[in-house]
Amino acid sequence: MSNLLTQISKLTRQLFPTGRAFGNKLNGVNEKLFTATDENMSELATDSKGVLDSILPDNDNFTADDATRWEERLGMITNTAVSLANRKAAIIRKMNHPGDIPARQSRDYLQDRLQAAGFDVYVHENNTGLSFFDILNDGLNASEMGESEMGESEMINSENYYPQWFTNIEMGTIEMGAAQMGGSTFTNLIANSLDLAIDESFDVGANNIRTFVIGGPTFGSTADVLAIRETEFRQLVLRLKPVKSVAGIFINYI
Repeated sequence: MSNLLTQISKLTRQLFPTGRAFGNKLNGVNEKLFTATDENMSELATDSKGVLDSILPDNDNFTADDATRWEERLGMITNTAVSLANRKAAIIRKMNHPGDIPARQSRDYLQDRLQAAGFDVYVHENNTGLSFFDILNDGLNASEMGESEMGESEMINSENYYPQWFTNIEMGTIEMGAAQMGGSTFTNLIANSLDLAIDESFDVGANNIRTFVIGGPTFGSTADVLAIRETEFRQLVLRLKPVKSVAGIFINYI
């Protein structure tokens, strides 16, 4: 007999009258009735607790199947390769959104929500007006091979360090345009789509003030995110950021 069933059995027997008609004889009719009632009440209590455990991801009994059902209800991406702890954190964040925080388009709020979902990244406003190329170059020069080691900072080029984030342009569809007859453009963007291939061709334009950076703890540095969570990460950024803004993703997917 389980501990819960034992407690229920003791309680129910205390509630019955003490007259002879309610005598509790072993293997008697009343004992069988009491036992059946106790078992039904124990099952009801256990099932009720199970329902409560599956309603909110705030307990150890919340299972991977519970997480999958909630992700479907909330329109989230289901990725069983992600740890249950991170999936629970993302569900809690989604349940609480938008919450009672008025500044939901601020840098701090976006960073807090990303970190609450298990992404160790930082959000930086681009108040400099620089392009993502220049920001990344400055970050590399400051952290990798600055003036103290190789003299001129121009010797560091972000294209060489992160070629996967750039696309070379050689008189293609934008012939003789801003890139003129050569050069490269930063393509690791989150603008409008879950598909990086679509956002790669997004034209940020000359007004870089509407851009911001998601990367490491310092402006221009990089961060790491699990490759299996890339789509989930992009979806979360798209849902949180102001629609007109464009994020430069200084992130290595590992």
